[in-house]
Parts: sequence; C-alpha cells; structure tokens
Amino acid sequence: MPIRAAAIITVALLALPLSGEAQEASVSLGALVGANVADQAGQDVFAPHDKIGFIGGLSGTLRFGGRWAVQLEGLYVEKGGRENNDMDPDDAFDDKLSLRYLEFPVLVKFALASGGTRPALFVGPSFAYELSCSYDTAPGGVSSPTDCAEAGLQTRSLDIGIAFGADVEIPLGSGHLVVDGRGIVGLSSFDDSEANLDVRNRILALMVGYRFIL
Repeated sequence: MPIRAAAIITVALLALPLSGEAQEASVSLGALVGANVADQAGQDVFAPHDKIGFIGGLSGTLRFGGRWAVQLEGLYVEKGGRENNDMDPDDAFDDKLSLRYLEFPVLVKFALASGGTRPALFVGPSFAYELSCSYDTAPGGVSSPTDCAEAGLQTRSLDIGIAFGADVEIPLGSGHLVVDGRGIVGLSSFDDSEANLDVRNRILALMVGYRFIL
C-alpha cells in the first residue's frame, strides 16, 4: 500500500510543473550536507527520545522556466532513535536503534520568488534503502552495539516516506548557496517481524550546500 500511494503521489506531483505552458528549462546540480534529529513514532514506541544523525548527498534540479521545478536527490541519512526510562532509576535502561539509509527523495518545488534570492517550498515521496542497522543497549552507561539481525530485530529493506520543507537559494559566485530545512516522515512501519510492530521513522534535518546551473 505505501508503494502504491507513493507512486500516485509521485505522478500527481510531477504533473504539476508540466501542466502549465511550456517554457525554457534549466538544469542545476548541487551538494548538501548537514545534521538531523531523528526519533520514532507509532503505537509500539514506549518512551521515544531524539537521536542526532548525519545527512548529506547530491541533488539535481530541473527548473521549468517559471517557478516550478522537480528535484531528485541521493542522500545518505542516519535515522533511528532512543528509548530510555530515566524517570525510574530502579528500572533504568537506555536503548539506541541506529538505521542508515541511502535515500532518494523525488521533490516538486515551487519558488516564492523568480530571481535573486529564491525561497522555495517542496514536497514529495522519499524512497529509503537500508544500508545497515545496529542496536545498542547501554545498561549502567556501558555501550554494547550489536547488529540488528544478531539482536533479533527484523527491519524492512525499503522504507517509504514523505519529505517536505523549504529551502532558499542565495546567489554566490557562479551558483547559489543553499540552506535547506526539511522533515521526512515514514508512511508505514519499518518493522518486519511476525509481531508486526507499529514503529515509523521520522526526522527533522537542516542542511547547507551549493548549487550551480549547467
């Protein structure tokens, strides 16, 4: 179901820039790097806490002459989260799940200005392919990371979400300095066990980068 929903959303969003009058298009390439705050949502998340992670990669933008654009990205994203029981010292635990993905957002952008400094809004599906997963239980503050499979945790290799946010392009040299803020929310649980737990990824990220027109 998430795959079908993502496909419908992708087609609908990509049709928006093409629905207007044909205009001269331009292509730009760029790189982004930053940090994110990740946690988990869902009915089976007991006591969620934030986890700081890295996010960064490459982007390609097809601008349709007006204010519409389509942006394709390839990002390395660290997700996961922590659970702890710091309210009860007699039953203390601090568990951390670290998920690392190669993620491909497909974004439709709408610029709020046509020249100079250009703020823009964007939204679109994001397809994340798991690279690795580790689980760290730290009773008494002693870290002991373990591969998720060895810890008995089963996760889906594909995690589909929705990315949304805003960026601003500031003229600098032959291109643009980019400041990007976004959220990515999983559409479904990444748990792949027989228990069918409801645990979904979500992050808030801030990135900076540079983009130039080919």
